[in-house]
Amino acid sequence: MAEVEVFIGDLEDPAFQYEGGDWNHNYPKRISPFLPDGSDLFYKILDGIYKKELVGRQTDWGSHTCLLYPYEMIQVLSGHYAHRRKGEDVERLFRMILDLDPGIQYGLVACEMG
Repeated sequence: MAEVEVFIGDLEDPAFQYEGGDWNHNYPKRISPFLPDGSDLFYKILDGIYKKELVGRQTDWGSHTCLLYPYEMIQVLSGHYAHRRKGEDVERLFRMILDLDPGIQYGLVACEMG
């Protein structure tokens, strides 16, 4: 099984195309560290996309991108981390998200690493 990770990406990255585009390295530029518990979160994101609970799609051979405002990202991640993990890395992640521009969407990217 491939290693999987989740990160926050910049949807304004000129190399990224949400609609169409080449599926070779078509994911937004990473602006966060890889998120804690990436494997479980990866599958939660894919499940949310395919059940149409999250707005997102496959944008690369091995990655899916959700379009989320920071407050939506907090909601999704709070639900995921509520019973799994607490600690400085999760707190640091939420502080980073709260510092993002609330008026624009970012990508929550679930990707295979190799």
